[in-house]
Amino acid sequence: MYQMHNNASDGTRPGNRVTTKGDITMDKNRKILVSILALLGLSAMLAVFEISLTMQGSRAEFYRLSSPSVGPGVGVVRINGAITMTGSADGLMLPGSGTAEAVLKRLDDLAGDSRIKAVVVRINSPGGTVAATQEIFQKLMSLRRKNIKLVASLGDVAASGGYYVAAACDHIIANPGSITGSIGVIAVSPNLQGLFQKLGIRMNVIKSGAYKDILSSYRDLTEEERNLIQTMIDASYTQFLRDVSLGRNIPIDDIRPVADGRVMSGAQAVEAKLVNETGGFETALEKARKLAKLPDDAPVYDDVRTPLDQFMATLGGALFRGRGIEAVTGLAETSMIEYRFRP
Repeated sequence: MYQMHNNASDGTRPGNRVTTKGDITMDKNRKILVSILALLGLSAMLAVFEISLTMQGSRAEFYRLSSPSVGPGVGVVRINGAITMTGSADGLMLPGSGTAEAVLKRLDDLAGDSRIKAVVVRINSPGGTVAATQEIFQKLMSLRRKNIKLVASLGDVAASGGYYVAAACDHIIANPGSITGSIGVIAVSPNLQGLFQKLGIRMNVIKSGAYKDILSSYRDLTEEERNLIQTMIDASYTQFLRDVSLGRNIPIDDIRPVADGRVMSGAQAVEAKLVNETGGFETALEKARKLAKLPDDAPVYDDVRTPLDQFMATLGGALFRGRGIEAVTGLAETSMIEYRFRP
């Protein structure tokens, strides 16, 4: 048998690396370099915050600087993501989000600007809560009564509450492949009773009335509770139909055949008379200028975001994405009655 012996005089085992002074120096240099880069990154972030806070101190002034007063033109409001009353999926109220308060503020700013003769509502939303959607619809209708021409431009998705909002506009333009429609109401609540039983979890509930814990996830709905929720859904659905009929100037009976929750492409929506024509954002701007009798080169006053808005939106999305029960069930909000398309 052949056997190899290691007679290293330094007492180290084969394969062990000896740390030298050069290694120690290199490691120190690496740590110093990382520290410098971290400080530079932090300094840049603080600089952005300082500049942004200064700019946000007077958003109206920032808006004027970004959109010089060069004459009558078209304003733009953007609705992105789920439509909610006071918070978005990332917990922030930012311009261009689906937060009703941010959208209403933007619409008020546009309505109060004498330069704005038309507004393009750019929508990329699956809908959202009933009250928030209705408030945006009502605000848009108030702009129409002031003779401000409204054109809806549908992006990837403008379904359910997204379409509800669009229906308030004088004219609706969708891309041929936009997902829209989904006229209807939904209430979703996870039923975890079986899981609770398997894990031996029991809930102690002390309530003032029989229906106080309605739509709770730890038990089944009773028949009476189901009827109560159905009544609320039917009322919200009727309001949906009425408002679409009002905004589109179409009899309810003509809408009802496609108002069963189905989604459709932009091209199909044109055939169903839910949308006026197919086209993109530029088509919507051209239509808005035409309706307002503005020249072809009339300026566009787009939504404004400060660097801080953009940074916080990105940070919020990274921090809050996939949190809670929605990460498992796909439900962003539970126990809510919504105008929302849920694939």
